[in-house]
Amino acid sequence: MIRQKLTWPSNHPHLHFEPYELFWQPNDTAGLIRVYGELYTSDAFLQAHHEVQNSIGESGCDLSHVVLGLMFASDGTQLTTFSDAKLWPVYLMFGNESKDQQSKPSCHAFEHVAYLEMVRIVCYDVILGHT
Repeated sequence: MIRQKLTWPSNHPHLHFEPYELFWQPNDTAGLIRVYGELYTSDAFLQAHHEVQNSIGESGCDLSHVVLGLMFASDGTQLTTFSDAKLWPVYLMFGNESKDQQSKPSCHAFEHVAYLEMVRIVCYDVILGHT
């Protein structure tokens, strides 16, 4: 899934591999205000990018070293109307893609990576024989 995302040419214009700090200045007299909105503009992403760039790479490899932000999400889904059967799909999004791009259904930014079943825990009171 990751290889497909990175090698598909139509995805390249939408992926950010060079993090940056984003600032906003409301008017000429105001100071700069740091804007936090995307994963690739966060301090954590900037630090990870710096660490990767300063790390010792594999000998003979001249490929770029980049940070790929993987973001996972899940939500409960009821499978049928007449039962309590539920499933939790696990989605993967790439933090190198803007939230604007991720929010468009036509961009198919969410990847299904797993489906989790509901776990039922039944506790037994052995001494009293109650459930």
